Amino acid sequence: MDKDELKKKNQFYKDHVNMWTFWETAYEGADAFIEMVIKQHPRETNANWLTRKEEAMVFNFAESIVDLFNFYLTEKAPIRDLGVLSNDPLWQMFQKDCDLNGTNFDVFLNEKQKVAAIFGFVGILVDKPPGIRTTKQEEIEGAIYPYCAAYTPLNILDWKLSRNRDTSRHDLVFLKLLDSDGKYFLWEPDKWKIWEIEKLENGDEGEAVLFDEGENPLNEIPFFWMINIQSAIDPYFGVSDIKEISKIQASITRNISCGEEVINYAGFPQARRPKLLEGESDNNVSGITPILEFDPELGDAGKPDWLEAACAEPIESIIKWIAMKSAAIYDMKHISGIHATAQSKEARSGAALRAEFQQLNSVLVKKNENLTEAELRIIQLWTKWQNQKDFFKKVNITRPKEFSIDDLSISLENTFKAMKIVLSDKFARLGMKNVVKKSMPDMLDGDRNLVNKEIDDATIDMNELRGVKLDKEI
Repeated sequence: MDKDELKKKNQFYKDHVNMWTFWETAYEGADAFIEMVIKQHPRETNANWLTRKEEAMVFNFAESIVDLFNFYLTEKAPIRDLGVLSNDPLWQMFQKDCDLNGTNFDVFLNEKQKVAAIFGFVGILVDKPPGIRTTKQEEIEGAIYPYCAAYTPLNILDWKLSRNRDTSRHDLVFLKLLDSDGKYFLWEPDKWKIWEIEKLENGDEGEAVLFDEGENPLNEIPFFWMINIQSAIDPYFGVSDIKEISKIQASITRNISCGEEVINYAGFPQARRPKLLEGESDNNVSGITPILEFDPELGDAGKPDWLEAACAEPIESIIKWIAMKSAAIYDMKHISGIHATAQSKEARSGAALRAEFQQLNSVLVKKNENLTEAELRIIQLWTKWQNQKDFFKKVNITRPKEFSIDDLSISLENTFKAMKIVLSDKFARLGMKNVVKKSMPDMLDGDRNLVNKEIDDATIDMNELRGVKLDKEI
């Protein structure tokens, strides 16, 4: 195989690589994202553009959304019934170190779900170190067992699917992966090969060289696509959680940069003075430069002064624009209630919150179902490598379908608003107790009883609670 053939990519990869790179950079944020989205204006100097990039900042909504969803998915542990597999010493080793890098299996699944949320999917390879072990005891002593390796779409260079006439399924018959060490891992149902490209002394690339090869005893490529949320267009490649968020995040980053420009160049007053006559000294003028000059024949109206910069209006416009985009991000992800981004000053109705939470719950359930499918597929391939396929038949995994997504901040805000509206001393005290319960759920019973007693004994000024200021002279 020559170097060009080895580097060849699938057409789907070529069509989507720029998009995947953008999503990855949006999630990472920081300087790489700024470099990608802050473009030079046609009439902007190079020095000013570099300054803008240096001063730019990123409000990383993409990272926040992905991490928030992952928090809910991992909030409650799955219920696993692994049968006799749970007692297998090699499986127990795998659970503690599933990728041969010391990663716990649960941690691996959770982290790869985040990767799938960024790209829509992540590739999982279940491989086993080559070599001959005649007994299982030798494998236990050598800690030799199947392990997981994850590949982002940027490292899944090429693949081919073919319909199986016997099962009518689309089987993976060719796969090309780019490892982190720069080697190319090629798989077919009956064999695998590892290629690398020579590095010449002058730093250039040499020819493609076969590094290693071997048989694939499984008669299938032990690889699958772990989906975030299944696409209605292509079942193999999922939907990213940040496909729209990343664009809005880029827009907000540019808006912030424009706001910094306004503050830097329009947020300070500029000095004005009468134009100096020929031969006249300017020793009495110091400080701000450059200085605007005007006709000295204006009399009293021509005295030096400061030209105030009107920057409040553009800054306020930018703030409103950013707020609208931020709210849109939370709305499209059904978490505006969680982040209290509703623009209305009125308390949100319980019906509105329930509708939003149901939408979010539906999304989380789909993600959890796909996470369970991925875990089952890993176990299936693991047991196949170990010639223990019968063990897999008794494996059962379930994940929760209800999530604690009602928001504390919204709940407390609505309680405070209700306490100001309902003119009842009893209602106010009950509201305070409710706040104590929700804001500090882990408080000891004795302490909570003491706080509730203090609330009962306290004198409540309803006007003060409502924020009403009385004129004492009336």
